[in-house]
Amino acid sequence: MTSWAPWYAFATLLFALLTAGSYFSELIQQGLKATIQLALLILIATGSGRVLLRVLGLSDISESQKTLIGATVGFGLLSLGTFSLAAAGWLNAWSVFGMLALLWIVGFFEMRAVVVSLGANRNLLAERPLPSALILGLLSLTLWMCWVPPHQYDSLTYHLALPQLYLREGGLVVPGYSLYAYFPQNAEMLFSLALLMRSDLLAQMLMWLATSLTVWWIFEMGKREAPLSAVLLSCLMICSHTAIMLLSSTVYIEPLLMLWQTAAVLSYLRWRQLSAANPQHRSWLILSAVFTGLALGAKYTAGFTAGILFFLLLGRWLGRLKSGERAERFKDMALYAGIVAALFSPWLIKNAITVGNPFFPFFYKIFPMTGTGWTAETAKRYFAILITEYGHEGRFWKDLLTLPVALLTNPMRFGGGMDVLGGLGWSLVFWSFPVGVWASWKNKFLRGAVIYCLVYIAAWFLTGVVLRFLTVLVPLLALVAGCGIYALWHELGGRSRVALISALAVLTGTHVFLYLFVQVGVFGAGQVLLGMEDRHRYLSRRLDYYPCARYAAEHLDKNDKIVIVGEQRGYYVEQGHLATTVHAPNRYALWANEVSTPEALAAKLRAEGFRALLTVPREEARLQLPADQLDARGLANWQGLKDKLLRPIHQGPVCGLYAIGPQSP
Repeated sequence: MTSWAPWYAFATLLFALLTAGSYFSELIQQGLKATIQLALLILIATGSGRVLLRVLGLSDISESQKTLIGATVGFGLLSLGTFSLAAAGWLNAWSVFGMLALLWIVGFFEMRAVVVSLGANRNLLAERPLPSALILGLLSLTLWMCWVPPHQYDSLTYHLALPQLYLREGGLVVPGYSLYAYFPQNAEMLFSLALLMRSDLLAQMLMWLATSLTVWWIFEMGKREAPLSAVLLSCLMICSHTAIMLLSSTVYIEPLLMLWQTAAVLSYLRWRQLSAANPQHRSWLILSAVFTGLALGAKYTAGFTAGILFFLLLGRWLGRLKSGERAERFKDMALYAGIVAALFSPWLIKNAITVGNPFFPFFYKIFPMTGTGWTAETAKRYFAILITEYGHEGRFWKDLLTLPVALLTNPMRFGGGMDVLGGLGWSLVFWSFPVGVWASWKNKFLRGAVIYCLVYIAAWFLTGVVLRFLTVLVPLLALVAGCGIYALWHELGGRSRVALISALAVLTGTHVFLYLFVQVGVFGAGQVLLGMEDRHRYLSRRLDYYPCARYAAEHLDKNDKIVIVGEQRGYYVEQGHLATTVHAPNRYALWANEVSTPEALAAKLRAEGFRALLTVPREEARLQLPADQLDARGLANWQGLKDKLLRPIHQGPVCGLYAIGPQSP
């Protein structure tokens, strides 16, 4: 075969996709473009990640597993690289292009192996056609849903709004209105990369990719310990889990957490298998620490995984051992803790510099709160909201005793808003997990997964019951549950098997139907997916503030800052802006309380650089902001501003855009 033939084949595929896209709507073309960009990032991340694996000296893995682990490491490398550019104030197209080009060069000679390894398991389509086709079909369906423009609340409030701000400012800055700017943001660094490539659809696809890689981890590591049919069933349970499917087609960070935490636990368990024969071979332990550190740098809740694995290492060190063994186990513990701390530390340093508390909003009674003006009262208010919305509020023992029944019969109670959707699709996993414990307990690797899951669930229950936060555990729960169903199948015969397979079909079908119902019936994505509705019309229908945000982008100067009243979501507002927050006093409300007249308030707003005010009445009424933060004078000033000193610029169906003061913006 000539050397150019494979490249010509891929070029033909690219040409075919572009040709097909030219006949469809702009949104579908954007979806195809984002898919091609995703493929490019996969090559870059996986190639460079495989190069890093050489240093670890992993010898017990196949080419397919090298690609899987390389991709998981590589996307962490992309996140850390983007963070470095943002921290240095170099977050722009040329710098990111340079970073990607460098990683391309580093991993170039691995890319052929990457492409070849993707076909390593193609025989499954012939040997296990039904489960293989279902898994691929469900992943393809979820990828297609990523073509719907981002519209979920948290995505627009900070997951995309913060990266949009960083790109506008050219680096890592701290807005004065967003509590979330102080949280770890490894995922947001990947979203920043996607926005630099001019595609928020790509940001959603990165979360889809994280889910796909997680399924691959369960398959590759699970087939070492369990029958192939059981592992494929586990993979199918993950792919058909409604909450996982929903999160995988949005810009929520749980899929990325799920990937890195699952990889961390499976790597740790693999290391424990091998450490007895060779205590000094720590490659898998290093991988576990790397993945834990990356997850902790994405969300504080990954501290559960870090804590569980660290205490397991601590327990090994404290055991009754000979002095030589004790020294080796101390090295294990120190190595793990050191790598996790090193990867997490950039976000701690950032918080220490900007707000005075490395662990903000935690430990607010210990560390001074300085920097941008956030106070201990801010953190206290944040935790009060969490306790009210997600805590037990005096029902601890009742909630504990009724938890198993509640998880099976009423999972929707564990969360509000988008978190309600995190309660969909748990039935099969929770119902099957007990039989999975029975089937898996004699296998040391699977028993470790069971223990980890139980401890994690206990920590989750003690700190707040939001099922969306538990989705990171779905892959390991599914691995155990799949083994349980497989073992149960072999205990049955005749009609009992028919009953079991029918139950699996009904539950799986129900979960997928729920996903389609939410996407089409609740989110109204059907027309936009079929190209019958363009991006702007869909977003105008979904988001009250979008028509005014779009008008501002098209007609106002890019330097005209905007106050967004009564609306926390700021993504799609292209100019610099001050969005409303529920976690602290809003600055525009504080200014209204401080000044003496409406004219002084208008002057203050203009002095701060604001030229326009965007109002969203329905959301303002729902949040009761800024009304709840205004005293008598502030209320009079605010009303006077609205009555006398705002000139209409644009009136949307349910939003308004106004110039501040006598001059036009």
